[in-house]
Amino acid sequence: MKFFATAATLAAALLFAAPAAQADDGDDNAFVLVNKSTVDAIQFFTKRKNGTWSNDWLKLPVKPATTRALKFFEGDERCEVQTRVVFADASEFNSPVDYCGVTNLIVTDKNMFTQ
Repeated sequence: MKFFATAATLAAALLFAAPAAQADDGDDNAFVLVNKSTVDAIQFFTKRKNGTWSNDWLKLPVKPATTRALKFFEGDERCEVQTRVVFADASEFNSPVDYCGVTNLIVTDKNMFTQ
């Protein structure tokens, strides 16, 4: 039984780490949205090159303490992109984000930052 618990713990750890590894595969257009807030992130938008907002990137909410691998379209080589993240409680972040060299975009209850 101890082996089963250890194997289950290892499998859960690998599953949680998988999205971060996926975004760190050398693909400059990929990153991971990390929700360290206490509220579901329900919408994610970026400004297109023409100045209009994108469609919502999220098909499902990103729950607290979870991650979601995201990727820009090929050919979008901008570093700084206006980004809007909306939460289930109607709070939001709306600010420019420098995505060049970024692996994680982290949202908390107080701010949004990159790693």
